[in-house]
Amino acid sequence: MVILERRSRKGPVLTPSSLPCLKGVPAVNITEGCAHGCTYCYTQGYSAYPGAGRVILFENTPDLVCAELTRKRRRPRRVYFSPSSDAFQPMPEVQDVTFRTMEILLEAGVEVAFLTKGRPDERFLTLFCRRPSLVFAQIGITTLNEDLWRKFEGGAAPPARRLEIIDNLTRGGVMTKVRFDPLIPDLTDTETNLASLLVELEHRKIRDVAASYLFLRPAFARRLALQMRQAVGKADLTRDWTWRRLADGVGGGYMIGPEERDRRFDRLQKLAAQYGIDVHVCACKNPDLTVRTNCRIAGPLQDSLSDEAMPLFQRATRCY
Repeated sequence: MVILERRSRKGPVLTPSSLPCLKGVPAVNITEGCAHGCTYCYTQGYSAYPGAGRVILFENTPDLVCAELTRKRRRPRRVYFSPSSDAFQPMPEVQDVTFRTMEILLEAGVEVAFLTKGRPDERFLTLFCRRPSLVFAQIGITTLNEDLWRKFEGGAAPPARRLEIIDNLTRGGVMTKVRFDPLIPDLTDTETNLASLLVELEHRKIRDVAASYLFLRPAFARRLALQMRQAVGKADLTRDWTWRRLADGVGGGYMIGPEERDRRFDRLQKLAAQYGIDVHVCACKNPDLTVRTNCRIAGPLQDSLSDEAMPLFQRATRCY
């Protein structure tokens, strides 16, 4: 059971992100905490994390976004949802706030980018298909294995549902890409697991995938190790990997060592190439790798509109 707590957000909403892959794009969290409850989610280590089974909904987000857009002399070209939670959690109240916020942005001509493992309800598809050139979607998926899905991310949409969402978005003309994140070494990054997924993505004409590996933090390491032991029948799979501690600025946790990560990314890229798919390594989650790319989590890079475009924007802005 998930407890929902409603709050009013204080302070500005449309503040640029410092993450390299977002390149200063404003990032909005509709909630603190997430009803998906994924075992591996690194946000469990954040100081603002409200705890398992608790979601704080900032219900005044649409009003704040509208007010900020109206008074800004320079508005953002694009807004990203959501770096620390999922905007499409299986809670009507959350999706209502997400819908109103995205609707305000799109009606004002502001692009919307998002990453989700959730279940957007049907009204989002209608909204996005009205302005597909303003929407950039990434669907997070690492396996088609329903047993692994239930163990590690059972609150999120089932794998088959995520493939259906990809179908619906692409048919509606929305730029849709896929994210393998987080890959779990020797569990979801195996050739057996990934090949079946890559086949499905090839059929859907997905040509670009971003990828990163698991962060391990004390806040959830023990629970994750237990679920991995149940999944593979080994005492502790995590003991088989080399580890590298990351600086606090990029998470303050651990990832598998850079040499091992390089080797695994190289193997993944070669496998994906057999299906005509390019794999981009996430830059902000792999700061210690010498060769890495921007995974474009918020879509193609674009600059803000000029000051001369502001009068057009102000006439277009509508608040609901």
